[in-house]
Amino acid sequence: MFGRLIYVLVLLLWCVCAQAQTQNPIRVPYGTPVTLGVNDANAAYTYQWYRDGRALPNENRSTFTTTLGGAYQVRAINQTDCASDLSDIFTVILMSSDLEVVKKSETRPVGPNEAFTYTITARNNGPTDDTQIVVTDNLPPGLEYVSMTSDAGSASINAGLITWRIPLLRNLDKRTLVITVKGKMPSVITNTAIITGTLPDLNQGNNTSTDEKKIVGNIKVPNVITPNGDGKNDVLKIEGIELYKENTLAIFNRWGNEVYRSAGNYQNNWSGEGLSEGTYYYVLKLISKEGVASSATGYITLLRDK
Repeated sequence: MFGRLIYVLVLLLWCVCAQAQTQNPIRVPYGTPVTLGVNDANAAYTYQWYRDGRALPNENRSTFTTTLGGAYQVRAINQTDCASDLSDIFTVILMSSDLEVVKKSETRPVGPNEAFTYTITARNNGPTDDTQIVVTDNLPPGLEYVSMTSDAGSASINAGLITWRIPLLRNLDKRTLVITVKGKMPSVITNTAIITGTLPDLNQGNNTSTDEKKIVGNIKVPNVITPNGDGKNDVLKIEGIELYKENTLAIFNRWGNEVYRSAGNYQNNWSGEGLSEGTYYYVLKLISKEGVASSATGYITLLRDK
């Protein structure tokens, strides 16, 4: 992300007793080399560099390059081993941020052409403020864009690519973008939000967030279940039932006797427990989100040896 930037800093040395002073911090992006140098270096002198008060082995030239943060000082040593006092302190601060993005769709069931929202949260976990944050989200063809709002920066969409720009995201701050879309057809929609910033990010594992959203289709009742414990078709699973706010399932044997009735909304859990193999009749009563009542009827074959 960053080029090899070199900052040349001047450290003045004194041969008289002087107390070291702390200079303004030198702030550079993490991993950027910083070169410290002695003003008017004398070839007849050797130099000793220090970080956080400890002498650095074999660092005896008039310049010193580091990629580590810390408080740096230097002293000069002449040919008679007379050493100057330590120079002023130059504090090198390496800046980085831990940007995180989280994308979540609404948990409520939705069908085709029904609007729902994604919420994208951009967060700076620190330790430094970051700038020029960019969050992107490429909407797949199965989604129809409706609108979006954010509490910071600006967001735009071009050919399905949403780009959200946040000029400044301070340490431990977070911002949200809400996107309203519609699913075009029954399917599982998968898409990913990505976040980047100006500073190096030392934890890139949370720079992406993927969401899966099911667009539920019409009611579909299987005509066979095989509750033999193999994990396939062991229960009567009715597709699309989650779109209805109320439903009741009743099942009858061939003599018209009721052998099962759901207690409240059916939970896709009937396995024919205690019943013999054979054909059964069902009545599924439904009430939509809009309060419209409907029903579906049909036959289910119960097989245990398949």
